[in-house]
Amino acid sequence: MQPALSSSSRNRKWLLLTAGSVLVLSLIPLIFYSRFYFQDDTENGAYGVWYHLGESLFQGKVPVLNPSVWSSGNYIAEGQWGTWNPLVMLFGVLAYLSPNAVVLTTVLKVAMLIVAGMGTFVLARSYSVAPEWAFIAGIAVPLNGFTTYFDAPSWVTGALVWAIFPFLWAELRKLMSGKRNPFWAFITGYLIVTVGYVAGTVAIGFILLAVGVEALIRRAWRPAVRIAATGVSIGLVAVVVFLPGVLTAAVTTRGTTGIWNDDYMSIDFTSLLMAPIATAYPQLLSWWWSGTASTSPAAYIAWFLPAIAFISWSAFKKLSPELRDLFFFLAASAAFVLLPTTIGPLRYPARFMPYVAMASVLFVVVALARARRGSISRPSLYLALGLVALGAYLAWAQVPARFFTITVCAVLVSVALSAMWWLLNHPEVKKHPWNKLGLRALSLLAIGVLLATTATTLLQHRTSARSGLSIANQPADVSTYKGVLQGVQNDTIVVGDPLDYPQEKKTWEQTLMANAWYLSDANVLNRYQLVGFSKLNDLLCLRYLGGTCPELIDKLFDRRAETGLLLVDELHIDNIQILKESFNKPQVAMASNNYVSRDEEVEIPKVPEGWHVAAETDGTILWSRNVPLGPAGGVTWTDSGTKLSEVSRDDTKVVLKVDDVPENGGRAALSRLPWPGYSVEGAQMLQRPVGGYLLGLKIPADAKGKLITISFEPPGWRIGIPLWGASVAGMLIWSLLAVRRRRSVGPLRREPEYDAAQQPAPV
Repeated sequence: MQPALSSSSRNRKWLLLTAGSVLVLSLIPLIFYSRFYFQDDTENGAYGVWYHLGESLFQGKVPVLNPSVWSSGNYIAEGQWGTWNPLVMLFGVLAYLSPNAVVLTTVLKVAMLIVAGMGTFVLARSYSVAPEWAFIAGIAVPLNGFTTYFDAPSWVTGALVWAIFPFLWAELRKLMSGKRNPFWAFITGYLIVTVGYVAGTVAIGFILLAVGVEALIRRAWRPAVRIAATGVSIGLVAVVVFLPGVLTAAVTTRGTTGIWNDDYMSIDFTSLLMAPIATAYPQLLSWWWSGTASTSPAAYIAWFLPAIAFISWSAFKKLSPELRDLFFFLAASAAFVLLPTTIGPLRYPARFMPYVAMASVLFVVVALARARRGSISRPSLYLALGLVALGAYLAWAQVPARFFTITVCAVLVSVALSAMWWLLNHPEVKKHPWNKLGLRALSLLAIGVLLATTATTLLQHRTSARSGLSIANQPADVSTYKGVLQGVQNDTIVVGDPLDYPQEKKTWEQTLMANAWYLSDANVLNRYQLVGFSKLNDLLCLRYLGGTCPELIDKLFDRRAETGLLLVDELHIDNIQILKESFNKPQVAMASNNYVSRDEEVEIPKVPEGWHVAAETDGTILWSRNVPLGPAGGVTWTDSGTKLSEVSRDDTKVVLKVDDVPENGGRAALSRLPWPGYSVEGAQMLQRPVGGYLLGLKIPADAKGKLITISFEPPGWRIGIPLWGASVAGMLIWSLLAVRRRRSVGPLRREPEYDAAQQPAPV
């Protein structure tokens, strides 16, 4: 029997229901913790990035380099500053204008989850399932454990690329069927790649390969060429995003090329078997918690996964040729999750769990929609319940103390699966007298899945209210950040670690941490270390959230062997904020302080000559120079007989005039890090940095009266930008030609869509 076409209005209705349901479900965490979406790397890293990006855009520029921020100031090498991404730029503008960081972040992240749900709906429909089944997939995917407890609260770049990804997948499938202009696949791929999150780019590679191979198997040569060309275009964009970071890696803390496995942030196969249990804590080592188990249900995928037992394998075998891209992507994603924990700069394969969840839910939903048994036997139900019991047992064995919550969840899932089994076996339920609205079995099933999902989500957050990641409780009110070190001029360094203080408002009224400093008017060196400059980080004992060891206060006033200057003078630091608490107690080794321990207190020294106490609070002391040096970025040292004067300077360029130089030539150093990408005209750049970390110049003997120009251009841009331009322009031209050709020959005839709702389930 030929299936009937589903109405577009019915499709729109279920798509809107998906969006509305995800909206409601994504608000459940806020019942138990109002700052759920503003934790860890979001409050310490991403929000500051957005704010500074928005501030820069209003100043008419895009952030490239910031000499005063030193180790955290190479924004292009970090790759996640939205340099090429209009969506991230929009976030930046909104962050700069918003008075409340928590509210804006919550709105943006809930929007990402809604987008992910709608994208999953669209993707599921591309596999010819009824809108009700697509709804089930759409509400389940955004609630997977890793997204809920890691990406959504903290790693927002991961959440963003993952939310866009199902649209790319759906567009590639339409491209494979010859139904779509390549422009839309390129745009979605472009938005993912230019976020700069490597896992998203890896996912693009997997799905391009999966859909491309599928097109070749079908002997669809023209679609295969279109997919390949789209993939190449996206790949060319990736060059400008990632090549600067690759070419800079050697001097950063991400310069490793080794492969090893320490089990940190790695999901094992046993943990994957807990996927139907929303309260299960899998084995997952990390520095955020002690012990071998996670403190959140990181491996949870969806409670209805055991319903895979309801399918007819003979029917599924006939269906499987239509699902080859899904099989390939699921297998590749699962393999990625099980990789060693460190492969060069790539770390923590558990970050790929959201993609495993998406593919797993799609697999089960499509199989149930199109290959379930006509009459699902009791043994099939028992098998599904057995899978629930297995997951619950493994969850209990991992964390026995959670026996009660695991048991409650397992019972809830068992009841829901039994109800699903009954509804799928009774398509005549529409005529039952208790069904006052006359809803079809499939509609009732979708409503039932929504109710069960709501129940499991409430239980999950009732027992795991917060992410297991760090919570700094950074201020919601942007004006609080503005008040910290207000009026302090020129560059500042913080000695001590804010993590030694209670993470509360009183602390953040005196000092800030990591990228929260971007919201302050003070120019502070201590920012988030996404890549870092390894030599400087070692010299300053600089930690990834910007904290330093208290011993740095003495080191800053040590005289340096090569320049004869004090370290604080080399850095052009005019202010030092001392965090008293870091001096007043011993230090326990942990990840946040680079595992450095100390048994004794450290004494705060007397104010050095040429400095004075500018301010003091209960927890901090601020020292300032009597005679300021000015911001970093210019000349900080010259050898004997060499005199330079500054003609002009900005973040990426310095022009100097040589006033005097010895007959054998001279040397000079700038208060800048020697990032790859610097070039010099009128002198030579020293191969060995001055003092181990300063950009050095070798000035020729005949340079007196001449100009020296020092310029920075991110390495790889001379290749990457033309490739980016060629990619974008080429895709636009191709897309416009495709539109013109379609208009000249008439619209393509769309193939009728398979609607499982109108077809009896196979026996």
